[in-house]
Amino acid sequence: MDACIFGLGRIGLPIALVCAEAGYKIVGIDINDSLINKLKNRDTIFDEPGLKSLLIKHLNNNFIPKHQLEDISLDLKQSEYIILAVGTGFAKYPNKPNLSTLYSVIGQLIATGIKGKTIILRVTLPIGTCDEVKSFIEKKTGLKEGKDFWFSFVPERILEGKAIVEEPLLPKIIGAYNDEGFLRVSNFFKKIGGEIVRVSNPKTAEFIKLIDNSWRNTRFAFANELAFLAEGNDIDVIEAIESANKGYKRNEIPRPGPVSGYCLGKDPYLLELSFEKISFRRGFNSLWYYGRRANDWLFEKVAEDIEGSTVLIAGISFKANIDDFRNSHGIEIINRLSKRGCNILIYDPFLDKNIYTKLPEELAKDLTVYTSFEKALEAHFDTIIIATNHEEFKKEKFRKIIKGLPENVKIIDLWDIYR
Repeated sequence: MDACIFGLGRIGLPIALVCAEAGYKIVGIDINDSLINKLKNRDTIFDEPGLKSLLIKHLNNNFIPKHQLEDISLDLKQSEYIILAVGTGFAKYPNKPNLSTLYSVIGQLIATGIKGKTIILRVTLPIGTCDEVKSFIEKKTGLKEGKDFWFSFVPERILEGKAIVEEPLLPKIIGAYNDEGFLRVSNFFKKIGGEIVRVSNPKTAEFIKLIDNSWRNTRFAFANELAFLAEGNDIDVIEAIESANKGYKRNEIPRPGPVSGYCLGKDPYLLELSFEKISFRRGFNSLWYYGRRANDWLFEKVAEDIEGSTVLIAGISFKANIDDFRNSHGIEIINRLSKRGCNILIYDPFLDKNIYTKLPEELAKDLTVYTSFEKALEAHFDTIIIATNHEEFKKEKFRKIIKGLPENVKIIDLWDIYR
């Protein structure tokens, strides 16, 4: 066996199957019973273009799914590489992420035997976590990184909906502690594809992962701040941005809109954990922190802007055509409206399709759910919020229905679909 990959979620499973496609023998390991059973039955628990076909192609050949509590000791002993893609949960600054799952896996590796292994972390972490984990391993085992085992950080940078396509193409940023560790890790990724980019150490690679999403979040926050300002001055912000960008290459101002999800909603806050000393010294937080706060405030503003007491929310996913409600602006808006005592109607084509699209239990009991957008639009509501720009919502028949709603129905179109 070439590698064991811990964590078969939205990141780990695509990575595992791309590795299998590259010719590696992979054991994929997860603690979720339902997930492992589905994989063994040639099925996935979330949608990702190309994922299921790779699973069917490589199942029980180059890819073997196993439960973490199964006897995987032989697999771990036979594997040269151990890749960790376990989640750390969502933590909003100043709270810190929960690293218990990561350390649990590290403990399992130590118990099985870590000598001679190359361990690669691909999970988003606060800056300095790799140093702490490396020290933990060395203290627990008496082994020395660079001599007895090798430890590195290679940030994953794939997008949901494009994971299978992007993983073989995107550059692989490798943060290793020494030349031997870098050589081992780079040899593994050369077979997968993408330019190899070496950085000085794992801490630098951790930093790069966080600045990717923090930069994108901040760009979008700038556009949202413009929208807030334009609204207060009776200015069409879309007209202003498009005109400002036209023929002026120094401007690449994006359109305003919701910014949420598991990465963009989390990573700026993780990066802020390492900025605390600077914040304390100068008396204010970072630019990306306030950018994230601005994007978070949009959820509150939407809740404040509704009219009436009955609200239809169209779309819960954090972005178009993706079956993932985690940390989505749709959930955030529902939370705020629920606290205001609103009667909330919802529709999303992915609702209850998998573990990523289930509503929190405390919210679900008070909602009216529709199984089709057409039926939802026939209901009585005072405000409709187009929260996600799913392709379904762009159909001409729905455009006509929404444009033909009574004048006393307020339309909050967060994606400017019906302009």
